[in-house]
Amino acid sequence: MKQLFPFSLLILLLVGVAFKEKAPAASLKQMKKLLKEGYSFVPSGSTIIENDTVSFQGFFMMKGEVTNFHYLEYLSDLKRQGKTSEYQKALLDTAQWSLGTWKNSKYTDYYFNHPAYRNYPVVNVTREQAEAYCVWLSENWRKKTGNESLVFRLPKRAEFLRAANGNKMIRSFAWDGPFIRSNNGLVLCNHLALSNTNITRDTVTNELKVITNFDVYLSNPFTDITAPSISYFPNEFDLYNLNGNVSELVHENGIVVGGDWNSPGYDVRNQSVKKYSGASPMVGFRPVMTFIGK
Repeated sequence: MKQLFPFSLLILLLVGVAFKEKAPAASLKQMKKLLKEGYSFVPSGSTIIENDTVSFQGFFMMKGEVTNFHYLEYLSDLKRQGKTSEYQKALLDTAQWSLGTWKNSKYTDYYFNHPAYRNYPVVNVTREQAEAYCVWLSENWRKKTGNESLVFRLPKRAEFLRAANGNKMIRSFAWDGPFIRSNNGLVLCNHLALSNTNITRDTVTNELKVITNFDVYLSNPFTDITAPSISYFPNEFDLYNLNGNVSELVHENGIVVGGDWNSPGYDVRNQSVKKYSGASPMVGFRPVMTFIGK
């Protein structure tokens, strides 16, 4: 059995003396506000990954994916500080909306910049850009709290699974059920909803095939784009959109997890993994927050 995170974030938060010595009361209040409104605590527990049991001490995870508004704040701060080089590297390749089978070219100009999409997940982000955002976030909150051990980073895949599996060692979806619709027919996540008219049988190989016909959908209101970062239904840890919406970058190189709005139902499971080759309208990220030892 593996044991990750030698320091429990929960314990460190409760050890008030050492923490208060490093952070004034106002900063500590700001810190608690961040934890309450933007992040959820994932308690100590275990999960299964690649047939191996991995145990964790508690950590915090952003409730939803990083939004366009969050990322615009980041760009604005880089610009304000005169960090021209970092600012240029952080700019997104929004032209990705015009490529591929989705070809939502109308979003090239509007998705990232229009106020209507401020609470939607930022996409077309590279791994390097996501990591740089996490570094910036860490630096900002270290200044505000006076705590140099505070760190934001991309989650490890095992951490993502721990968060998505909730109070169980393993399960298919974050809502602890085998189906992507509720008992009363509500869609439980943002995914590519295909009807039976999209499935055909190859007359030569006798194999079933999916016909990508984007005119045929089931009742999912966000089938051609992302949904707001905080939408659908949270799991027991108060985390949203761990399945579908956008595939999420993790610590491990070359993969994204959880599936996205352009993935069919089977590919938005907790265990779903896709290859990551660069910026895409289907890829976003969410940080975890921990403390590191000096």
